[in-house]
Amino acid sequence: MKVRVHELAKKYEIGNKEFLNLLKDLEIEVSSHLSGLSEDQVDKIKSHFSKDEKSADDEKPGKKKKKSKIKEKNKESVLETKKDKSKKKKKGRRTDFFVKKADTEAGTVVEEDGIKIIKMRGEMTLGEFAEKLKINSSEIIKKLFLKGQMLTINSPLSIELAEEIAADYDVLVEEEEEEEIAFGDKFALEIEDKESDLQERAPVITIMGHVDHGKTSLLDAIRKTEVVAGEAGGITQKIGAYQVTKNGKKITFVDTPGHEAFTDMRARGAKVTDIAILVVAADDGVMPQTIEAISHAKAAGVPIIVAINKIDKPEANPMRVKQELMEHGLVSVEWGGDVEFVEVSAKAKINLDILLETILITAEILELKANPKKRGKGVVLESKLDPKVGPVADILVQEGTVKIGDVIVAGESYGKIRALMDDKGMRVNSAEMSQPVEIIGFNSVPEAGDTIYVIQNEQHARRIVEEMAKERKMAETGKKTITLESLSESFDNENLKELNLILRADSKGSAQALKESLMKLSTNEVAVNIIQSAPGAITESDIKLAEVSSAIIIGFNVRPTTKAIKEAEISGIEIRTSSIIYQIIEDIEKALTGMLEPEFKEMYLGRIEIKKVFKVAKVGNVAGCVVVDGKVRRDSNIRIVRDGVVVYEGKLASLKRFKDDAKEVVAGQECGLGIENFNDIKEGDIVEAFDIQEVKRTLR
Repeated sequence: MKVRVHELAKKYEIGNKEFLNLLKDLEIEVSSHLSGLSEDQVDKIKSHFSKDEKSADDEKPGKKKKKSKIKEKNKESVLETKKDKSKKKKKGRRTDFFVKKADTEAGTVVEEDGIKIIKMRGEMTLGEFAEKLKINSSEIIKKLFLKGQMLTINSPLSIELAEEIAADYDVLVEEEEEEEIAFGDKFALEIEDKESDLQERAPVITIMGHVDHGKTSLLDAIRKTEVVAGEAGGITQKIGAYQVTKNGKKITFVDTPGHEAFTDMRARGAKVTDIAILVVAADDGVMPQTIEAISHAKAAGVPIIVAINKIDKPEANPMRVKQELMEHGLVSVEWGGDVEFVEVSAKAKINLDILLETILITAEILELKANPKKRGKGVVLESKLDPKVGPVADILVQEGTVKIGDVIVAGESYGKIRALMDDKGMRVNSAEMSQPVEIIGFNSVPEAGDTIYVIQNEQHARRIVEEMAKERKMAETGKKTITLESLSESFDNENLKELNLILRADSKGSAQALKESLMKLSTNEVAVNIIQSAPGAITESDIKLAEVSSAIIIGFNVRPTTKAIKEAEISGIEIRTSSIIYQIIEDIEKALTGMLEPEFKEMYLGRIEIKKVFKVAKVGNVAGCVVVDGKVRRDSNIRIVRDGVVVYEGKLASLKRFKDDAKEVVAGQECGLGIENFNDIKEGDIVEAFDIQEVKRTLR
């Protein structure tokens, strides 16, 4: 696909006219800034700029050069400001525990070192932006129209377009984003660590996989205790976290009922797991929950170690498991991949030592460290209301030390630690980094995934809880729903170029066929990203995965469960189901089309030949002409061609038939005209009239 001249001019921050002159010097023939350049021509231009970047900058017009300096200077000042802010933040602890809103309003104009800066937060209309620049909005509209962009005074401006407009007036645009501040930063609970205080900590391992593939049995074999025997039906009923010791080093294991809790915690921003162990039965192979577990582990961005369990069974086939996992992107190290595979047997206790050694080696590569000297910090793994002792929370200590008597806060809950129980059910006085422990002492039940902090006093804790309660109510009120239409709009506004999908179908073959059909819609500009594709009904797990991945769920010949429907309503996730594959493809194609940037096509109107030039006082030069071809309208775009070379592009200032203003003049008629912002017209010049039309792009 050819690159247009104006796109390259924008890239190298040169005006269209100056860029056309540069192309002429490089002996590249083009008719206008809308002309397309071949790959060879683009390479020639690139080599010109890469030879001597400094000299290339010097050759730019003074105005552009000034802007470049302004930009550079502003970047430096912004960086310095950021450094100063970060230094202030790092020094000591703030006494004001509540974050104040930014003093500046959206669109505020400030001046730094003599440089005018417009600060944008979110969208701003063209009219509002023109007001900040202190210029007439019609001037901006005209400039954009000449570039093929038809906007009105109420049209919203993107940050990129605002920067482009402001550059012409030696003004900079700075985007202000309302970032979501982490719980600890918001209430000044985070303390910066010194490198000398950091110490090696135990890795935290999450066991994941399909039901009955031996997750808890494997953990039980490692712990050498009978956890399974104490559970109803031999299935894990709640999150449990346990510690074991190997070669003098501790390893913390988190056992989950499937992977729902894993996603819940990550959805709240709590990164608990360092390494994920994917348990797959050698006699059963890859199953639906195995695929889901892979998706969740990959989305969390944690290393995966595959434990192929039950290798002692006669029907065990570890090779088949490895082949099936290859289809999902998990390739064994021995086959040239980067995933460690360990063949184990929880029942026969085969290769358990090798699995633990593999975990320790992976943890060593990750260089896991934390500060044991600071005040305690952890994450709530699970919580419940015990009728005898009140709210109880299973937590994992991440930093510092948690001890009896500490005042703690987690989300909208706070309290004072009355008792601590370790993973073996023994009472302890304190808990260290990467140690799982049960806490009694909260005033209410905290949510799984909430970060727990040890703080100074209960007064401070109450203030934090009140503020958090207000914020969560506001967040729930303004929660956005994720639909195909809303995502398509966000593609236009935020320049997103990837559509995340979760596919469910009535069979594996249907799921594969739908996946392949949708993947074909991807181009080099927009892409379909299939997070998960599997047979079966749409479940709550799919809703949670869609929520953290901003994905749409597509169901082919399947329906969501009752729980999934309720969860989708709460989370604002869209589920699209259909029994016609082409209908699904058409819906996704429409969404992707909204991601493509529109093309602008030039529509030729006509030509005028200048016969005579007249000088008019207070007006300038006007021309007496004849329309030799087509027609010309008063509002047409025009270019002046002299000896086959374009010398100017712009708009008509006037168009007359005799003494009267004319809206349109056709071939064979005589007329008079004036050119806007251009006075150097000569006899024999050709005025070419054209329109710019926006063409919606499609994938096919």
